[in-house]
Amino acid sequence: MKKCHHCGEVWAERGSPGTREDCLECGYPLHVCANCKFYDGMALEWCREPMARSEKPHDPKKSTSCSWFVFLDPEEERIDSEKSKSARMALEELCKPPPKA
Repeated sequence: MKKCHHCGEVWAERGSPGTREDCLECGYPLHVCANCKFYDGMALEWCREPMARSEKPHDPKKSTSCSWFVFLDPEEERIDSEKSKSARMALEELCKPPPKA
């Protein structure tokens, strides 16, 4: 479920919020780096999307007009992570050397 970074209120709409949309519960803007799937507080300039770095605001919790914004859905991220882990394990199994006779 997509949620407000500030209060955790669920975003029930499909897709991403517009650049001027605020959370109905707390009034904080929703189109912010902290709500984006590319946001990473540890990454260079907070963003894992290289093309978006030129649009980086001064504060990741303030509204942005970044055209690379994709509303983070933690459930989708978890599923993607599980698929990646499963694929990596299958690849490692294929790449194992044959048992010695």
